[in-house]
Amino acid sequence: MRSLKWLWAGCFILAAAAAAEGAFEKREAIFYLPGKYNFATCRVYPEFNTLLNVIDIGHGQLAEILVTERDEAKSVPRIEKELFNEVARLFLGKEPPPRFSPSEETVAPESVKLAWRVNKAFDWTHQLHRQVYDILSDDRVRDKDRAVLQALAYYRTEPQRAFPLDLKSMSLMEKQPSSGAWRKKYPKFNGAIWAYHWLQLVANEALVEPDPAVRREKIDLAVAEFRKMFADPSRLPKHMPMAHEVSPTFAERFPEVAATFDNLHTFHDIYMDLLTDRSVSDKKNEAYRQLALMMDPRSNLEERPTRSLAPIPIEEQQPLLQLDQEEHMAMMMLPADQQLKFLKMSPQERKEETDRIKEHGHEKERDPAEPDS
Repeated sequence: MRSLKWLWAGCFILAAAAAAEGAFEKREAIFYLPGKYNFATCRVYPEFNTLLNVIDIGHGQLAEILVTERDEAKSVPRIEKELFNEVARLFLGKEPPPRFSPSEETVAPESVKLAWRVNKAFDWTHQLHRQVYDILSDDRVRDKDRAVLQALAYYRTEPQRAFPLDLKSMSLMEKQPSSGAWRKKYPKFNGAIWAYHWLQLVANEALVEPDPAVRREKIDLAVAEFRKMFADPSRLPKHMPMAHEVSPTFAERFPEVAATFDNLHTFHDIYMDLLTDRSVSDKKNEAYRQLALMMDPRSNLEERPTRSLAPIPIEEQQPLLQLDQEEHMAMMMLPADQQLKFLKMSPQERKEETDRIKEHGHEKERDPAEPDS
């Protein structure tokens, strides 16, 4: 009995110390919204669904390396060569594909421990991604708009997990101390992440097609174009794709869903930046500070208009994807018809136009760390 007493006392002391350091965070999982369309994507578009499973695994493995590998001389080849080649083999069918998407804790246990609330937000929004794909894939759903809005309403019942329904400012991704750290050090895998985002967005555009045969053709095209990027990495995107460009029909039909997905993708880059930046010593608190900035529905909203492009055929989107981040941000400020002209310019003409827009096109952006007036 005396030994048992001391055992309980020791457990209590350890628990109290861990709690004092914030090591214990409430863990829970929330079930997706039940519907007859659940898992329709897996049934109707198995190849596309397999790519989504690999994307989930690749995201988790990447974060795990960034969190656990302390030696940059080792982390760069592990990510840029080993991990890239691993996911490329899976995408290209050179290795047996995963049958399902495992939980993040399975492939990235240490990353999940670092910032659990970040993982909750990622996982919850990825569930909304899958739910929307399922609804749009299943023609037994007669009123797909209503079903998508129901899924969005369910998503919003968890405000601590849900990204805002209005587009957040790109300054959160581009104008902070850690901004760009990730893509400068890991440019190849950064392109892979942006290819993931492109596929996820362009699939929305394909799936809103009412004709099932045309929808099938567009999904197959998206899968083929995505695989070409990993067969030839020079085709990987040079900027973060956004919904109003690669899925404009979907973005106009479901603007709040599109903004949520863009915000998720923006925060992926922000999180990778702070994990990469060696000057950030307290990564957990910085991750939660950045999450709070992103989750605030009223501050740091994008003030520049995001004008939807005319739909560009999936197989013709390479000129758009090859714009660098600076060119892309400049193009966003142009009217839709001028954006298409911008895409057709020579590299030198685009550079000159980008420089002109940078100098005269908008006022200096506010530091995202400053409070709103």
